[in-house]
Amino acid sequence: MESLSQTPIYTQSKNTTIGESDKDWPHGEVRTVRKLLSSTVNTIDAISNWSGKVLALFLLVMIAITMYEVIARYVFSRPTTWALEATTMIFGTYMICSLAYSLLSKAHVSMDIFYSKWSDRTRAIVDLCTFPLVTIFIGLILWQSTVYGIESVQIREHAATVWSPPLYPWKMTIPFGMLLLLLQHISDFIRNLVLAITGEELQ
Repeated sequence: MESLSQTPIYTQSKNTTIGESDKDWPHGEVRTVRKLLSSTVNTIDAISNWSGKVLALFLLVMIAITMYEVIARYVFSRPTTWALEATTMIFGTYMICSLAYSLLSKAHVSMDIFYSKWSDRTRAIVDLCTFPLVTIFIGLILWQSTVYGIESVQIREHAATVWSPPLYPWKMTIPFGMLLLLLQHISDFIRNLVLAITGEELQ
């Protein structure tokens, strides 16, 4: 007589009935999907977090340029022709490309009179409902800014000023910032979807 220890614990067959041991196999697939979603979300969040830290350095560059302009203007009476334009373009890049980091850190201004009183799962469901509208909005800006930026690159557009800096590198930062924002928006969607379905936050 064969011992019970030699009996296969799990066999998969189309004709077999799901027993206690067979109930475990779907959970393995769920864990795999959850792990994949978690990896995707963490990767996107890391990109947004990294971009925010890099863009924070832009503020230091702006401060340095402004200090240089003040000293040149009021100490040596030799104002620059480029400081204002440079700080304007740097600040514009900082604002556009930091949108993803702002979304990650929940720094955007929102009307949360009712929203803040809801449970996490309810907020996740509401965010899922608004996801298509926000996606369309970001997608349109991404599309149009890409066309706008490519045209600027093709004609090697420069500013019509005394300094006349090239504008196409700065204009291409708009679609780049929108792409970062779209990725972070998708990351939040995945997180909200898991929370709405399972009631548990994605780790």
